Amino acid sequence: MNLDHFGQLVRSRREAVPMLQKELSEGICTRSMISRIENEDYFPHITIVEKLLDRLGMPILDWLERMSRKDPDQKALGLILDYLQERYEKERDYETIRKWMEQLKGIRFEVKPVYRADLHALQAFVEDVRQNFKEAEIEYKQWIDLARELQDIPMLAAGLNRLSFMYVNIDPGHASAWIEEAYALVQRHSVPQELAISVQLTMSAYRYGIGEYHTAISLLQAVKSRKRLSPISRFRSHNLLGKSYQAVGKYTDAEEEYKQTAAYFAYHPSFELIFNNNIGDLYADMGEYKLAFKHQRRSLEIGEATKQPYFVEIARLRLAKLHNRCGEYEEAETICRQIIEQSWNSRNIHIAKLILSETRFALGDESCTGMLLEVVQFFQEQPGTDSVEYLKEAYKLLAKVNMAPEDTEKLFRTQVRIY
Repeated sequence: MNLDHFGQLVRSRREAVPMLQKELSEGICTRSMISRIENEDYFPHITIVEKLLDRLGMPILDWLERMSRKDPDQKALGLILDYLQERYEKERDYETIRKWMEQLKGIRFEVKPVYRADLHALQAFVEDVRQNFKEAEIEYKQWIDLARELQDIPMLAAGLNRLSFMYVNIDPGHASAWIEEAYALVQRHSVPQELAISVQLTMSAYRYGIGEYHTAISLLQAVKSRKRLSPISRFRSHNLLGKSYQAVGKYTDAEEEYKQTAAYFAYHPSFELIFNNNIGDLYADMGEYKLAFKHQRRSLEIGEATKQPYFVEIARLRLAKLHNRCGEYEEAETICRQIIEQSWNSRNIHIAKLILSETRFALGDESCTGMLLEVVQFFQEQPGTDSVEYLKEAYKLLAKVNMAPEDTEKLFRTQVRIY
């Protein structure tokens, strides 16, 4: 059996039910399309295949297994994976990919290595979005191992790039070896231009993550100078450049870069969220607290509506910091306690403890020493420049707790940053 025999299967299953062509097509496609399918004149899109099989009472896994016995090329599975890769490339469509991956976990036949690689890549994306980083890393590494086995350089570079990108924001030191290898591969080998640009952007994010802001700016300016960039790459370049300019105190340049990302909001639901999150942080650094609150709250609304917990927590941490800066300590404490009690992310928990310690000290409660020591111990064990910055803030606050109030203002003012 091959794809050309799909029409025979539809006809035989429909007549066995029995069911009219009109009944089978209702809400799925036209009756004339069913006629063309059954006459082997047309093979429908895989989403229509799924719906027709479901209505005919045949699980899609049964169809795939039946196809695999006669088709060593596994074209049916290939069609599904091509569709899912398209959903990833165009929209990072988590819900569609998650739904299909739940079904494909039940495959009972030996899958070709190239399709096994695709399955690992897609499952890694699902775990990444769920913030299950260890599980995602296992899937990414299996994808990478298969790419090495297949000697597929673009696939290998893509796998290394995706794995390193997952970590650049949360643990840049952990991303180091993977992004360095991916960057070397795209420099030495001919790969699709969009992949080469993506790797360069991830390298820029990595350089930013380890505090090499001027290196990141140089890399990003080289990317921006390219005439042909996809909307996603254009968004990423403006956003990363904005963050890098902000880190070196060039606030006007940072604001301009962030604002340029607005042209690309329609391409992904995360883009407007990221814009509000980052420009809100910028306005906080500039002392424009009213604008900062407005953008962070908008970021929080979008994150909750689109179920993006990583960005939701970052927005909440930045809101807590803003409440502290404005003397709204009760609001800051409420947010921090919720994150400490509910978060899956140890890094965010300890940032919340640092902000909460600042809150308590501002209220005259010097019992925050134990919590600050926990923060110190945690960030001493974490790589990356941002961990050093959090350590500095924790040590400053510890010093303030143990000094006379009039002396602390002479030496320093503590302001916790969210990196």
